[in-house]
Amino acid sequence: MKKYIIFLIPAFLLFVLCQNSNKKAETVQVFPLDTIPMYYSHQYPTFCLPILDGIVNDSLHLKVFFDTGSGGNYFNIPERFKNLFDSDSASVQIGKFKKRMGIDYWGSNQKSIINIVGENTIMVGWQFFENKIIEFNFQNQHILVYNELPDVSAYSKTKITLFRDTHIVIPVQVVLQGKTIQDTFNIDTGCNEYMVLITKHIEKQGIDTVNAYHKRTAVSGGQVPNFLLPADTIKIGDLYVANQNMRISFVNHPTGGLLGTRTMENFIVMLDLINYDLYLKKIEN
Repeated sequence: MKKYIIFLIPAFLLFVLCQNSNKKAETVQVFPLDTIPMYYSHQYPTFCLPILDGIVNDSLHLKVFFDTGSGGNYFNIPERFKNLFDSDSASVQIGKFKKRMGIDYWGSNQKSIINIVGENTIMVGWQFFENKIIEFNFQNQHILVYNELPDVSAYSKTKITLFRDTHIVIPVQVVLQGKTIQDTFNIDTGCNEYMVLITKHIEKQGIDTVNAYHKRTAVSGGQVPNFLLPADTIKIGDLYVANQNMRISFVNHPTGGLLGTRTMENFIVMLDLINYDLYLKKIEN
């Protein structure tokens, strides 16, 4: 009997080791080759903005602020780099994807943006990945790039429309003070808020602004007055965002409504820039 027990001990230890090995293997995340690491933080200086690694003209290693609220086949770069370019375009590489783009220099009126993203940072818009499908994972901090649509059976789908050929917009519903506001919003990873509405909704809906928190916010062209109000829910397609600390901004600016990163970080966000659809999958906290 003792010999039989002694024989079983090595077998039992081998079984335990195999089980532990399997458990460790299950926790390893394996990403496709088309994975782009993304830095996204609630801490200064990134201000909840997606920051990627990039290379300009195959030699200049810089950070990339990926702003889906910006369109056009160009990238922004601080003026101090101007003497490095002998033409009005350059190649930009993010991950394994490379594209020739025009150059637009950030001037003195854009210091507020440079102060946020840093002087060694360029900005590219959504059209860098035009004709691709990109998936943001704010929780695990990466972007996946697809040539064709993966399985989206677990996602909520919303149609994207193009505004002036440069802005990707979707219908969104927000409820505050018991009143429902329906409008179209630019999908804007450059917006460090839940959402921004234009002030026309205040008078139209009779919104009470007595206890609003007033501040200034950075937008294209500089800073403008802005105020915040608590919101009840934000609805995109079939999905909702709601929490006690949710505040949305109102601003008198012609850019229109913006859907920001504080809302998007609650989802796996897939932008189909081939068929122009938005797919969302709620992250369960």
